[in-house]
Amino acid sequence: MTAKVLIGTSGFGYSDWQARNEKTKIPFYPSMLKEQQRLAWYSEVFSTVEINTSFYHFPRLGVVQRWEKHVPNDFLFAFKIPKAITHEKKLIDFHTDLERFLDTMSSGLRRKLGPALLQLPPKFSDQNRRSLAVFLKHWPSELKLAVEFREMSWCKHLNQTVDLLSKFNVAYCIVDEPLLPPITPVTADFSYVRLHGHGLKLWYRYFYSRKELLVWKEKIEILKDQTKEIYTYFNNHPAGSAPANARQLAILLKQPLKELETINMTNVRKRAGEDAQSSLDQFITVPDVQTDDFVRYCSHCGEMVLKDDRFCEACGAGLQTD
Repeated sequence: MTAKVLIGTSGFGYSDWQARNEKTKIPFYPSMLKEQQRLAWYSEVFSTVEINTSFYHFPRLGVVQRWEKHVPNDFLFAFKIPKAITHEKKLIDFHTDLERFLDTMSSGLRRKLGPALLQLPPKFSDQNRRSLAVFLKHWPSELKLAVEFREMSWCKHLNQTVDLLSKFNVAYCIVDEPLLPPITPVTADFSYVRLHGHGLKLWYRYFYSRKELLVWKEKIEILKDQTKEIYTYFNNHPAGSAPANARQLAILLKQPLKELETINMTNVRKRAGEDAQSSLDQFITVPDVQTDDFVRYCSHCGEMVLKDDRFCEACGAGLQTD
């Protein structure tokens, strides 16, 4: 068995991914790209995204339908279950809210509907195992579901956790973060990986080094022999780190990846719902994403490094500083 690997980011609408934004470290979106064109541009590079905004509020059907129209036919959306169900109700009396939410996501995304993520509260321990079991029992079996635990007791009693998830073909969400171990149990016919980062104040204010990504490359290579699909999302979104790291991991895993400079702006406009301006529209391009002010390339091995780095993570060579 060799699994299909899908790599993307948690969210797509961040303004600090835009070139020349003062907070941007590694640009992903061109400076002149419109906000409503971001998803269409994103989907030119990645084949999946994790919708993070659905955690904070129930999305409107019209918004979900627009997401579906802005991406290619083979694109897949993962989506977080609202915190009203997980954090406020703590999986108690969730049925009405869950039915309404899933109806919106299913009818809006249609064939582009990917797995759902149930991110549990930090204090939701395995003492709440029965509540989780009831939720999983009522989850529609035709929809993929991953559970992200944020409390250590689920890992301490891993055998019971694995047994519970496996019973319902629900994936254990594999995480990289400071408080939980980066274990990789397989409990379903797909795997779900979230890379949060190891920032000091905010976990996700972090940029993964090539050395760290190589560790995750090896983990994913092992998972490929144990499951059918692997969904991998970078949540270290500040300053453009997530799309940069996602592209690096895709390269390490030898996944097909379109270069930013080859993106067809006409396709972006059309999927964003904009009419072609004229027959000359195909010759109109958005200026290339400018990264020279933020990154450079090692003169010894060619690996991308941050401009302020003093040595290359890939080959260990010292780098000259300006």
